[in-house]
Amino acid sequence: MADVQGFGVKAQGAIDFLKGKLPERSLAWDDLAGPVHAKVFAVAGATNIDLVSQLHQAITSAVENGTTITEFRKQFDQAVARSGWAYNGKRGWRTQVIFDANLRSAHMAGRWTQMWSNRANRPFLQYRTAGDARVRPQHRQWNGIVRAITDAFWATFYPPNGWGCRCTVRALSQAEVEAKGLTVATEPFPVKTRTVEKDGEVVDIVPVGVDPGWDHSVGVAWVAPEVALGRKLLSLPPSLRDRMVDKAISPAFQEALSARWKAFRSAVKEGSQPGAAQIVGFLDGAATSALAEQAGTSVQSTAIAVPAKPAGSLEWPDELLDRLPVHVRNYQAVLWDTEARGLVIVPGDTGRSLKRGRVGTVAIRAATAGPAKGALEVTSVGQARPADLAAPRFTVLVGRLPK
Repeated sequence: MADVQGFGVKAQGAIDFLKGKLPERSLAWDDLAGPVHAKVFAVAGATNIDLVSQLHQAITSAVENGTTITEFRKQFDQAVARSGWAYNGKRGWRTQVIFDANLRSAHMAGRWTQMWSNRANRPFLQYRTAGDARVRPQHRQWNGIVRAITDAFWATFYPPNGWGCRCTVRALSQAEVEAKGLTVATEPFPVKTRTVEKDGEVVDIVPVGVDPGWDHSVGVAWVAPEVALGRKLLSLPPSLRDRMVDKAISPAFQEALSARWKAFRSAVKEGSQPGAAQIVGFLDGAATSALAEQAGTSVQSTAIAVPAKPAGSLEWPDELLDRLPVHVRNYQAVLWDTEARGLVIVPGDTGRSLKRGRVGTVAIRAATAGPAKGALEVTSVGQARPADLAAPRFTVLVGRLPK
């Protein structure tokens, strides 16, 4: 087989994409929800974090220095020898999958940011396949589709659309569309879906022609991972949605969300407009189930968002508030406030950042209007005595209050 090189051109966007990933252990690739992979570097079955970090460095080097798969395989062998990892599959196949999936995703993520920044001049994208016999039948049907870069089609079908997918897109100006006699589709794209089973159980629902874990835009997932994940979760029924949340908000992804939240806060302070609200996490399956069973309330979306101008105050010290996504995920209790008709999340370890004898509180309610409409809106962040949270107005849904 000919030596394969990483797309020939050293693209800064692709380099930044890979450098920005955080390494994490995993037993299987689908331990993490698809959009999470844009921010987290994981290799199926690699549970040694040093090994994962070394493979991450090797892949990043391949893009940054334009090295070939042969060089990557040498680094792969060295990392495996140091860790003693007994991986599944043959070496050639395993290294090809790791190399190809990461380089193609990085390349297309970088392309997305370039095209998005130039959308005023080239507002349309055209789906393109490799044009040979290896192209999947469904992808062949998509070949030539032209839609606005803002069209919802690209949120799901922006390539790559599966393992080994070589599809790409071409950015077009209005003049190019007219000169080529192309038609820009504007009607909603009809999406046919299929269920995905694992060990006899339905675990996902994806569009026909797209592999599980690839039904999202890697570009959007890179620049706004919480948005890409939120879209995926909204496409699923509650049972699958809750299951995906539970495996999506991994420790590394919590850090990625924290970085996004910190940047949002800084932009708000500086007076710029980063957006009307920022998603800081997603309510997990245990909380949503308890909410339905004990409070008789269901949620339209599990996304937890903080508006640029919250209804209440955010009273935590900056070092604690900057890590709000981590504290929302790693709670010690979730309460139902019968008077406010909302939730109160009590974070776990907050160190010594709060007053003595106090615990942190994150008050949340379903937003029916405003910038967080449809999501769960954080109305205030504060602290309280555990005894106050044991009052009759509060019902413990998940976990338990500290003494």
